[in-house]
Parts: sequence; C-alpha cells; structure tokens
Amino acid sequence: MNQIGEVIDTKEASCREMYLPDLQSLLRCGGQIVCSWGAHNYTVDKKYQPKMFRMTVQGHHHRGHVYIFLNGLDLFDVYLTTNRGTIKKRTDEMGIYNDQLIDWIDERVERIPEYVR
Repeated sequence: MNQIGEVIDTKEASCREMYLPDLQSLLRCGGQIVCSWGAHNYTVDKKYQPKMFRMTVQGHHHRGHVYIFLNGLDLFDVYLTTNRGTIKKRTDEMGIYNDQLIDWIDERVERIPEYVR
C-alpha cells in the first residue's frame, strides 16, 4: 500500500471500478465546500471502468492533487499528494464511507475553525 512520503503508484492503490456519476454526485452535494478547494483538472485513469479519480486543489492547508479510489470494502481511499505525486496525507487502512468523503477532504484541504457552516 502507498505510504506517506512515497510517490503514489496508482496501479497499486486502485482496487475496484468506480461508477463516476455517483462520485460526481457526491462532490456536487458538497456545493460551496468543494468550490472552496479551488478544485479543477478533474482526471480519471480511463474512460470506461475507471479505478481512479484525481483533482487538483488549491486550499488553505493543501495545494496539490487529491486522488480518490474505491477499495475492496466499497469504501474510499483518499490520498493528498504534491503536484509531483509525493503522498502527504492519506486515509487509514480501512478507508472512509461516502458520507464522510467531503468532510475528510475539507478538513485536510481548506477548513479553518473561523469558518461558519
């Protein structure tokens, strides 16, 4: 498994195919939170049956890439990397549930205590 400080290996990190409309729907539900990340350059590894989703963010705490994978437990594995792919933060071994995805990323990319929700 990819570790902090290593350059991400997307083939090693990917496990299951994602249904992109579901992931896009989750991100759209985040609304202004996702917009506050300055997210752009959305990328998938292949057009059909993608296993990796990547976006570039420019947040308060993190500037670089956010990689999202679906693991064998149907949970998300998320990696925050530099623009060159060095892993800075990642989810734990289990992954995170879909209802935690936006909050987990926001906590590490943009959120500061002074923001009011």
